[in-house]
Amino acid sequence: MDRPEEGDRPALPALLAVVVALAGLAFSFTPLAERLDAWLLDREWSVLRAVAPRPAPDAIVIVGIDEASVAAIPQPLGVWNEPLGEVLVRIASGHPRAIALDVALPDRSLDGLRPGLDRALLVGLAAARRNGPVVAAVTIDARTRSARPIFAPYVAVLGEDGLGIDLMARDIDGVTRRFSLALPIEGGGFPTFAGRVCMRLTQRCSDGLLDFALGAPLRYVPFHTVLEMRDAARVRELFEGRIVLVGNAQRYTERIAVPFALAAWEPGARDVPGIVAHAQALRTALAGTAPREVSRAVTALLVMLAALLVLARRGIHALAGAVAGVLLLAGLAVTALHGASFVPVGAGLVTLLAAGVVAAVRARYRFVH
Repeated sequence: MDRPEEGDRPALPALLAVVVALAGLAFSFTPLAERLDAWLLDREWSVLRAVAPRPAPDAIVIVGIDEASVAAIPQPLGVWNEPLGEVLVRIASGHPRAIALDVALPDRSLDGLRPGLDRALLVGLAAARRNGPVVAAVTIDARTRSARPIFAPYVAVLGEDGLGIDLMARDIDGVTRRFSLALPIEGGGFPTFAGRVCMRLTQRCSDGLLDFALGAPLRYVPFHTVLEMRDAARVRELFEGRIVLVGNAQRYTERIAVPFALAAWEPGARDVPGIVAHAQALRTALAGTAPREVSRAVTALLVMLAALLVLARRGIHALAGAVAGVLLLAGLAVTALHGASFVPVGAGLVTLLAAGVVAAVRARYRFVH
């Protein structure tokens, strides 16, 4: 009996395309696909940082608690009520747009150590509050997963609208690439640190992916430099009209893994002080450039289109289609990201590869037989 020609089996290529598409859709739900999309996202940001960086206004100043500041101040960091209060008074005298503290405030009175310590910090917080919006970070206890308390008089000065949770999301590989304006809690949501600052300044805040193409690497003014500053004109030059973030800038404390170096004083570092990650989140939220991930329907469509490569009748057509498909998906991903949309293309690329292999095998089979 003669072997039937493939033209006598028109359903076979379509069936293979369906199988490849279903396999690609299944892959898109796996942790491996999530890791691949995260890796590809970093490559896309690398392209945009190189060819289409976005300038950011010089609107954020970091006052960093660095090693030199810790060495210059005799008190242990946990009882910096006096130096922190003085720095807040000094910053407020420069008339900043807002002040935000990513510093753990005491959870109890410290007057037992020395009378007047509580008042020293209260004076600083009150000066910051009189100047304008002031926000303090609420830290989460990793053991109990509850908010660490803050001494009640400090909360009274700050007000409920002066608190924000200092957590940032991590992707499957432990790297932070996105941020939220608020986190779900029992009975609703509570603003994050960057979210609270943004919402105190404008109603047009947006969250999503961190915009790693926005702005130059961030710099900081050492905490002890501000503490020792006596020149009112210099204080105003540094802080007037800017958002001042106060936080830890030391090399080995409170680090957040990110895909790019965001701190100018640590070139090449892929983990940054938490205050730097919060500053980039705030930059992105205020600029309204946070990309949002598209719906899964788009991923499914890309997978199904990629699976159509199975229908190629010649090996050279499969190769050309695979190359064209890779270029199209890469261009789509980068263009969409520049337009503030994140299109995960990992599953589409894997499906394209699988479809190309199947098409090449089919072409080889026809050639042999």
